[in-house]
Amino acid sequence: MDKTNLLVYSSGKTGVDDTLFEIVERKGIGHPDTLCDTIAEKVSQTYAQYCLERYGIILRHMVDMIALSGGAVKVKFGGGEMQKSIRLYLNCRFTRTYQQDIIPYLEIVKGVVYRHFGEVLPLLDLDQWLTIVDNTHSAPGPGVVYNADGSTQNERKFFFEIPQKEFAVFHDNSLRSNDTSTAVAYSPLSATEQIVILVETKLNGQEFKKLHPYVGTDIKVMAKRIQKHLGLTVCIPFVAVHTPSKEFYFEKIKFLTNVIKQLVMSKFGQFDISVSLNTRDNPNKSDYYLTLTGSAIESGDEGVVGRGNRYNGVIPFTRHMSMEACCGKNPVYHVGKLYTAISSLISEEIFHLTGLETYVYLTSQMGRNLSDPWSACVEVCGRKATSIEHQLIEEIVERALSNANETTKKIIRGELNLF
Repeated sequence: MDKTNLLVYSSGKTGVDDTLFEIVERKGIGHPDTLCDTIAEKVSQTYAQYCLERYGIILRHMVDMIALSGGAVKVKFGGGEMQKSIRLYLNCRFTRTYQQDIIPYLEIVKGVVYRHFGEVLPLLDLDQWLTIVDNTHSAPGPGVVYNADGSTQNERKFFFEIPQKEFAVFHDNSLRSNDTSTAVAYSPLSATEQIVILVETKLNGQEFKKLHPYVGTDIKVMAKRIQKHLGLTVCIPFVAVHTPSKEFYFEKIKFLTNVIKQLVMSKFGQFDISVSLNTRDNPNKSDYYLTLTGSAIESGDEGVVGRGNRYNGVIPFTRHMSMEACCGKNPVYHVGKLYTAISSLISEEIFHLTGLETYVYLTSQMGRNLSDPWSACVEVCGRKATSIEHQLIEEIVERALSNANETTKKIIRGELNLF
C-alpha cells in the first residue's frame, strides 16, 4: 500500500473503561434485525460455497438488502394462534446461470432460511406462516455505456451472467473496491460491551432454554454505565405456551431479574448494578411481552439488514463505529464487508501483541485496489505507542491488507462472525 495514506497516532484519549459515560445495546438472535443479518450472511456464504464447489469461482451476488415484515397473532396466557404470515423479502441480486447451468439460488435461500428459523423460532410453522417474496434482479448498475451501433465493451454488461466460461474473470473483480466507504473497528471490547453480550448469550443459550422454555429469543439488552454504576434494561419475550398465567409471568420476571444481576456481579463485581425487565408491562391494560413464537416478528415488527448489531455483536452508541451493513455483501470485493473484516483483524492483532486499545479506520475509493486504501488510520488510546509498537502496527496493517483473499476465504468458511 501507499504508506503516505497510512497514519498511526496516539490520540491521548482515555481508555473506554475509564470514561465517565457509556451506552451499549445488543439485539438477540430472535430480534428481526438480527434475523435479517444472520440470514443474509448465511445465504451469501452458502451461495459462495455452491459456486466454488462447481465453478471454482465466487459469482457476483448481493444479499445485503433482505428485509422481514411481521405477521399477526392472537396471543393469550397458555397459547394463541398465528393469523397472518411473516414475509421475507429477497431484495437481492444473484448470478443465476453459469453457461447452461441454472443456479438454484431460491433453493439455497429457502434452505438457509428454514434451517435458521427452525433453530431460532422452533414454534413457528414455516410452511404455513412464512412467505418468501422473490424480489431478486440482475441489473448491473450504472456504468454500462453503449456505442451508437448498440455495442459495448463494458465488462459490467456481464456482471450477473456467464454466457461463456471466459466471462467468469469479470466476477473476481481483481480486488477492486466496489464502493467509496469507510469501515471502523476497535479492540478490545469494553466491560459494558462484554456484559450485554454475556446477558443475551446466557438467556439465549441452549442449556438455559432447556430449563426455562418460556424465555423467547427476541431479547434486547441496553446498558447504561456512569462511572462504576451500571444499569441494564432488558426486554425478554415470554413464550405463551410455556407461560400459563399472569402469576407465573411475574414470578419469572423476578426470577430472571435476579439471574441477570447475579450473572453480571459474578464476573464484573466492580460495578454497582441495577436491572429492569420488560418496563412497558401494564397489567391494567393487559399489556405484557407475551409472544407465540418468542419474537416480535410474529406480530407486525419488521427487520432490515444493517440495523442491528455491528460486526462485533454490539451497538456501541458512545464509540466510533461504521454504519456499513456488512452482512450479505459479496465477500470478494464489497468493501463494506472486506474492510469491516480486515479492520477488525487489524485491531484485534494490535491489541493481542501490544495491549494497546485502538480504533482502525479504512477508507476505500471505488475502483481502487483493496490492498491500497485511500486512507488507513490507526488511533491509539490510553497511552502512546512506542516507536517499536508504531512500526509493528504499520506492519500489521500492511500484512492484513495484502491478505484480502485469505480474509475472503475465512468469511466464506464462517470463521469470521460479522453479526
